[in-house]
Amino acid sequence: MLKKIFESTVIMGTSSILVILVDLVRVKIIAVLLGPQGVGVLSVLNHFHTLAATLVGLGLGTGIVKYVSTFNSQDNKEAVQKVLSNSFRIVFLFSSIVLVASIFLSSRLSTWMLGEPGYALFIIIYALSLPLAVYPITANSFLQGLKRIKPLAKINVLRTSISLMFIIPLVFFFRLKGAVISVLVITGVHLLLVGYYLRKEETRYRVIRWQRFDPELLKKLFQYGMTSLLVGTAYYLSHLVLKIIIVDSLGIEMNGIYQPIWALTMTYLTIVLSSMSAYSYPRLCELTSVRDITEELNAILRVAVLMIMPVMFFLLLARRPIVYILYSSNFVPATEYMPIQILGDFFKVLFWALGMYLLPTKRLLGFIWLNLLQDVTLVVFAAFLIARYQLHGITAAFALSYLIAFLALYGYSKKQIGLSMWTMNRKLLTASFGALLILIISDMYLSLWPNIAVACPVIFIWGLLSIRKDEVLQLKSYISDKLSKNPDLPGGKTL
Repeated sequence: MLKKIFESTVIMGTSSILVILVDLVRVKIIAVLLGPQGVGVLSVLNHFHTLAATLVGLGLGTGIVKYVSTFNSQDNKEAVQKVLSNSFRIVFLFSSIVLVASIFLSSRLSTWMLGEPGYALFIIIYALSLPLAVYPITANSFLQGLKRIKPLAKINVLRTSISLMFIIPLVFFFRLKGAVISVLVITGVHLLLVGYYLRKEETRYRVIRWQRFDPELLKKLFQYGMTSLLVGTAYYLSHLVLKIIIVDSLGIEMNGIYQPIWALTMTYLTIVLSSMSAYSYPRLCELTSVRDITEELNAILRVAVLMIMPVMFFLLLARRPIVYILYSSNFVPATEYMPIQILGDFFKVLFWALGMYLLPTKRLLGFIWLNLLQDVTLVVFAAFLIARYQLHGITAAFALSYLIAFLALYGYSKKQIGLSMWTMNRKLLTASFGALLILIISDMYLSLWPNIAVACPVIFIWGLLSIRKDEVLQLKSYISDKLSKNPDLPGGKTL
């Protein structure tokens, strides 16, 4: 169980790391050429685009993964094709509606989000990408349902690498306008890549295929879709409102300063969490026993925390040079606010890992109210704390919202499935939380080298308390096995 989760996470995680390494060039160019002001504008527009894309997807992604996984395990190819074509048609129709609405409301949206109507054209450009995005959105979920981990990983890397060749000249010559136009380039490249890998499937499934609507199938998809749509919309809306609160209270430039905080902490979590979900979500869809689900959740939690904690430690200690290198000296003030955000990331990992079973087991109401609890508390705490604590209030709101959501989820799960955490997981969480607190407090009162002197033994003790000897041996065996295989031989046979 642990090996499967770890292996798929490594594949998707490696691709995500490669994506980030390539994307660092884009981030650096945008930061240097546009500065905090331009980055602040792009940050709001990107959140608007993510929210719009979530609305356009109608939340059907989780339903597509669920039923493609189920029908594929039954070798029911016709049913798989119905899921694919029915999903695409309904989402494409809705994307066209959202596009038209965005065009007519562009001036009002610009004024609401950025305080003036002058960014209306940029909003229209972002909206134009939505119909183009429907194909890759649908096909990505389809490939995940088939557990095509390697093709998904390749798509991620190639999309970023190819897009960068167009983005660099666009931003260099056209500055903010070029950065906005690049969203169309990224979407187009993604569409072509997904289409290519879809055609490589042994069974020729087609995203665009005429089939009569299947009302019963659409009803099943929308059972998941409406839940995911509500939760996804609330999540991205809360983050958009968070950015608007910063713009209204502190200005666009301070929103640009907050961007590295948000981007860095979100990036490393995405590497691990999205990589794990590529395997774990379809796997949880297959389980029916409460005992099996509990065991799987414990395994997911353990792998997630063990993989993410070293990154958290590194980011805490090296955040100043990281921000300076990735952005510019203008963004270094952001590092002052990052420690509490990283503590919030710890609670986010716990909330994500233990909550993964909610959708596959159709605990839709619990999934909705637990996620809405986090979204609402984030916005409320942010609005309340920003006037007095400025960006410190924003990071504190982030940490508090995920702490409250995790505690509520843990209580709910004990009641619903009798969740029992492994003893070694309780030990892991205690050691991890303690180590983070010590490092955050040390960072507040000590300069760089004394802080590192404290951090080294703390991290070493964390490793002794948290990592089991058999896990080290399994990791060593896994790496040795992978290194000993020749990928050029059929089946990866050893020489």
